[in-house]
Parts: sequence; C-alpha cells; structure tokens
Amino acid sequence: MSKRRNRHGRGQRGPVVLPRSYGGRIDRIDPTHAEFFTACLARAVQHIQMSCPGILDNVIVGAEDVPTVPDWTEGRVPLSSAVDGSEHSPAKIVIYRRPLELRTASRRGLAILVHRTLVEQLSALTGTPVETIDPSIDN
Repeated sequence: MSKRRNRHGRGQRGPVVLPRSYGGRIDRIDPTHAEFFTACLARAVQHIQMSCPGILDNVIVGAEDVPTVPDWTEGRVPLSSAVDGSEHSPAKIVIYRRPLELRTASRRGLAILVHRTLVEQLSALTGTPVETIDPSIDN
C-alpha cells in the first residue's frame, strides 16, 4: 500500500509544499514577539532622546520577559520598574515584555504602551513632568 494514500477522503498525506531545491529555509517575514518588543523599546528611547535631550543620561533602560520581583503589591503584576541611581551606579528602568503584551490587542497598541510606560517611569525617576519629556502625550 502507498505511503501517500487518500485516507477517508481527506486528501493525500505528506508535505503540502516540496522542499526547496537549494535546501535553504524560508525566512520569516514578521519579527517574533520579542524582536518586535525590542524594536518598540529602541524606538521609544530614540523618540525620548530627540524630544528631551539629556533626560536619559545616567539611566540604563532594559527589558525582561517577566518580572522577577517576588513581592508584588496587592497581587498586581508590574509593567515596569525603576531603581534610583547612586554615586556608584546609574539609575535603571526595566520594562517587562509579557505583562505589556497581554494588555494590548495589536502591535500598534503595544508600541504605544511601551512608549507611555517608559515616559511615565522616566517622569517618576527624574521628577520631570510627562509633558516635558514627551509633548505628544496628552493626558
């Protein structure tokens, strides 16, 4: 009996598309979720640097998949965290990817939320009003 038989009228078994002749992989067109998030964060940092130069001096901006802080307040998952700097270390802002992704319905919404979260954390860290950091954000 043939390996590619028609089982119960559901069509042939086997690959739908034959392998490529040169054996290469088909490259992904869309970036992965993590790649897109990293690109959104980089664009947000660049936008903030252009709108308010010098605000990100002595501030390290990073991203993690999930928060590692065990003592969340009132059972709420944090979207980001900020740590004040000292004379020996710069201030740090960490944006968490998965909590932000779960709160958005589209990639455009994720880009907006990443930007707003970063602006709010910078505002809280530096004491600068949100409108000064990014005039395009309307409350």
